[in-house]
Amino acid sequence: MKNYMAPMEGVTNWVYRNAYNECFYPMDKYFTPFITAKPNKRLSSKEIKEVSPDTNGKLPVVPQILTCNADDFIRTAQLLKDDYGHQEVNLNLGCPSGTVTAKGKGAGFLAEPQKLDQFLDQIFSKLDMKISIKTRIGTHYEEDWEYLLAIYEKYPIHELIIHPRIQTDMYRGVPRLGAYEKAVNRLKMPLCYNG
Repeated sequence: MKNYMAPMEGVTNWVYRNAYNECFYPMDKYFTPFITAKPNKRLSSKEIKEVSPDTNGKLPVVPQILTCNADDFIRTAQLLKDDYGHQEVNLNLGCPSGTVTAKGKGAGFLAEPQKLDQFLDQIFSKLDMKISIKTRIGTHYEEDWEYLLAIYEKYPIHELIIHPRIQTDMYRGVPRLGAYEKAVNRLKMPLCYNG
């Protein structure tokens, strides 16, 4: 079984990751707090510290990208590969925060399955690197999961990290384990449980 450190904005930064790795149990992967991809955006000094090998050493760090624009995702992912040597990036489709979902990002992107499908088609056809996805199972209804599974199974997702709650659950209540089981029985890609 593999162990990952999920990103928590303001907590699991590069200082925390390095201290945790040295003092406790090393993780198989450390996901960065999300980087918001924007047009022509350069990384801030804070974001550079999160993704740079100078601050992360040999830790297996995976940058997480938040956007609903394929061109912005591609540009940011390519920069992370070319300038910082990352071979994998993670798409955040799990953040349930109202300030994020109101912009159609994070779990809010799940409300537009056709747009999500087009987005994934673009990024997988244009990037030569591993792309993992952190997802929830829908926005308002668990029944959304059927549509999302049909989309995900079309793409060479390096790993699908599933938080089996809908966006409106936030972090409350019991995870919807039947939805995770459905993914296990249907998808051929590597899966990871989060929640």
